Amino acid sequence: MHRFEDKVVLISGATSGIGLATAQRLLNEGAHVAFCGFGEVAAAELVAYGAGRAQYIRVDLRDANASAQFVDESTKQFGKIDVIINNAASVTRSTLESTDADFFDTMMAINVRAPLLIMRHALPYLRGNPNGSVVLNIGSLNAYVGASSLLAYSTSKGALVTLSRNLAAAHRHEGIRVQVLNVGWTNSEGENELQQRLGNGSDWATNAGKTRPTGRLLNPNEIANAIAFFASDEAAAFSGAVIDLEQMPIR
Repeated sequence: MHRFEDKVVLISGATSGIGLATAQRLLNEGAHVAFCGFGEVAAAELVAYGAGRAQYIRVDLRDANASAQFVDESTKQFGKIDVIINNAASVTRSTLESTDADFFDTMMAINVRAPLLIMRHALPYLRGNPNGSVVLNIGSLNAYVGASSLLAYSTSKGALVTLSRNLAAAHRHEGIRVQVLNVGWTNSEGENELQQRLGNGSDWATNAGKTRPTGRLLNPNEIANAIAFFASDEAAAFSGAVIDLEQMPIR
């Protein structure tokens, strides 16, 4: 399939996990991809993989000015924006006792403020797209409650849901579709590194999978498949939707 032929896609956090798998999937479908992330080796490999259709932009989304830089450098290279995938996020653990003002502000800056500012700066391109445009915000099932050790993260993902639905309603008449995909527990490179730091051993994914309906965790390619659909013209019926991506039992 080439659903993204001649489309320009911005992806934050695309040098590992879900973001990387999504960038590769959309490049395979003909997209031009501008992306950011902290993995410089992976970034260079993705640029090579894109064969002239991928651009790496080094920004730190904790900086309030970084979102504008991300958009400006993307449009300087490719001239337009058709799709934005706000995937970058911090999943640093915290409880009520460990969540001070600085920590909370940093989590909200990365997980909520950056998606808002990226869309804000890209708005002239999104509303000026004659074929319509799409913003996909990558959320989490933790938005509904979240574990006790994920207080700030869960709060930020709940805010991202409200942000997405608000913007979908506010800009529906301009041909801008906005939705959020609440992703379940995914066995990504970053999650594996985190679980190792937490001391959960090499079999953490097997044990975690036993808590899921089908006995295993999701993988980044499965999420990328869903993103490719909801970002495509085939999903034109969806806007303001909150889609929960989690393994369901096979009947």
